[in-house]
Amino acid sequence: MEKASVAGNGAGTLLGSQEQLKPGTAQQAAVPNAGLGMGTPALVPGRVVEGEVVSGDSMGRILRREGMAASAADELIRALSGSLDLGKIRPGQTFTLRFAPNGELLEFEFQVTKVRRVRARRGPDGKLIAEKLEASTELRQEPLGGEIEGSLYESLQRAGEDTSLVSFFVDVFAYDLNFYVDTHPGDTYRMIVEKEYLEGEFIGYGNVLAAEYAGKAGTHRAFWWQAPGGETGKYYSESGQSVEKTFLKTPLKFARVSSGFNPKRMHPVLHVQKGHWGTDYAAPPGTPIWSAAPGRITYRGRRGGAGNCVIVKHENNLQTIYMHMQGFKRGQKVGTRVRAKDVIGYVGSTGLATGPHLHFAIKKNGHYIDPQKMKMARGAGVAKKHMKRFHVDTAKRVALLGDITADKAIPNPFVVRLGS
Repeated sequence: MEKASVAGNGAGTLLGSQEQLKPGTAQQAAVPNAGLGMGTPALVPGRVVEGEVVSGDSMGRILRREGMAASAADELIRALSGSLDLGKIRPGQTFTLRFAPNGELLEFEFQVTKVRRVRARRGPDGKLIAEKLEASTELRQEPLGGEIEGSLYESLQRAGEDTSLVSFFVDVFAYDLNFYVDTHPGDTYRMIVEKEYLEGEFIGYGNVLAAEYAGKAGTHRAFWWQAPGGETGKYYSESGQSVEKTFLKTPLKFARVSSGFNPKRMHPVLHVQKGHWGTDYAAPPGTPIWSAAPGRITYRGRRGGAGNCVIVKHENNLQTIYMHMQGFKRGQKVGTRVRAKDVIGYVGSTGLATGPHLHFAIKKNGHYIDPQKMKMARGAGVAKKHMKRFHVDTAKRVALLGDITADKAIPNPFVVRLGS
């Protein structure tokens, strides 16, 4: 059966025709149809349209492009409202429209992901009813390990893994490691990760159940565990301590220290001796900035030489200050409560700055302290009443993690990379 282009920009195709249909030709002669607007090209009786979301599409625009009248499109959109977030459709997602011989929509199906789709079809009463459908997948626990060559990103890519795993390492070990400066050739990584498969095809990662990063900065391990009755799992050390601390080691995922805490530094713009009461992190413009700990925003706006600035108040009379931002995270304001690793703004060079960077400062009891020398306490670990259960649940993962080899990855000779 041959596919043919439908009227519009060609995002949809019509099944069941033997030749291409051209908009505005006799091949789309007007035929009375339910759900068609005045002057709309007639729907081919019993047609099936397969289409793909393109840039700039909305659901209303898609349905108009496929010839549906406003009333018919509105009926479908209302039916989908509880099952599909219409504001989050994106290019590349596919859909299918099936019509009755009289042109009435019988069924609409939207492929949200490889696993999830939403379908609306007419019930016995003639009304459209939407439902969510999930494909059956297989979740496997697989070991992964390697030796660092270049960067963690390059090493995982060389091993044939998706580089989204880099974000896991950075997020989980953010309290102990700065992967911009703490990554060295010869360091090793190991992990046990859940991989999801659909009919044998890898489609994504689940939880990282255990992970280790070892090198010059020390050996750091994390084990995912969910306490009985807990809402979600968290990461703990082998002994049950939380991997989280009161403050992140750096408020950026990837950054290098360009200037440290120095009460007698020569200011690079003013050219006078002026105390540098914080740490500067050089990073590309637009790099997301994290809140270093849970707290409440007490200042958010322009602040003289500090440029765009955010101040967050934390427990124990602590404040963190973030300067020279390019812009602020939308939806936040003074009074907004944030968690550690919530984005609060983006790296820039506003105010007295020679280039894009974040000036990060900490005050304790109203006095500046060196962020690099601040002693940080661990978060809450596994409760004593759950400790035995924790050790039983993680014992196998501890053993498996130790058995994973961490050799240099052998590049696949059949993979051609850009620039090679």
